[in-house]
Amino acid sequence: MTEKSTTLTVGTASPNTGGWLKHLSWRHLAYYIGVPIVVAVYAGLNNWEMQNIVGFPASILFYVAHALPPWWLTCASTSLLKLALARWKPPWLLLLLLGHLVGCLLVLPYSNWLTGAYELRWPALEMGGEFAPMFSNEFWMYLLRAGVIWIGINFIFDRFVGLPLYRYTIPRGYENSGNGTATKHDDGWNGKPPGFVERLPAKLAPNEVLAIKAEQHYIRVYSPDKEYMILYRFSDAVRELDDMLGQQVHRSYWVNTSAIASVHAKAKDFQIRISSGADIPVSTPYQGMIRELARSARLALRG
Repeated sequence: MTEKSTTLTVGTASPNTGGWLKHLSWRHLAYYIGVPIVVAVYAGLNNWEMQNIVGFPASILFYVAHALPPWWLTCASTSLLKLALARWKPPWLLLLLLGHLVGCLLVLPYSNWLTGAYELRWPALEMGGEFAPMFSNEFWMYLLRAGVIWIGINFIFDRFVGLPLYRYTIPRGYENSGNGTATKHDDGWNGKPPGFVERLPAKLAPNEVLAIKAEQHYIRVYSPDKEYMILYRFSDAVRELDDMLGQQVHRSYWVNTSAIASVHAKAKDFQIRISSGADIPVSTPYQGMIRELARSARLALRG
């Protein structure tokens, strides 16, 4: 390592200034809007009894109102749980089940209110048994039906559409998921982005590549909210990265210095904590350089 390594700028990683709108795609619209609309229309078309009583438009409106808010609330519940449980990183399926349970519990009062409003307007509906009081037999049946739909749709979008929303680590094979071609990245890089960045399923700016780790023939790429595994040589990735972005701190780790939140030094256990919460080990040859970086940038140095 040369002495210029100790002059790297260290700070807190900032969010991509491009805004969240540029990350939206047809997959997100299909997931957040298309899925609940399709489910609502299908349910409305198949409820002939309701159509005969309230008419076709009111029947479709009921199921749209019963699909959109619960779907969004379940998505929000799962996303919040993902953030809250990031330290433990529960499996994908468990996270979906927990989010579904919390979403159903939160949305039940709304569902019962909506049903009651329709029954008040059309007493012949008699739908009280469909959305029953909490923890009744009918509630568990509703929970089961909705859970099958929730998990099934997320499996399709996760595995076949290329929208793995609730994973902490993107599995191998997702780098070209959904479109069969690599995504181009033009924002924030001086010239052409590194090859491994172009193969990621999400657009990452330089300050969003927090760290990379060598794992046999693959590398793990740490970003602010996800981790990706792609087939790539670690030495090639380090060589392609701009020297001013970061520093190799271990034979298997490279860290973006702007993402270092704190440094933990206790005996031989020397680690960096990056802004995503992940801990990166620092091997002995690099510890002096990291101590100097911590002092110059006034980072927390914990024992």
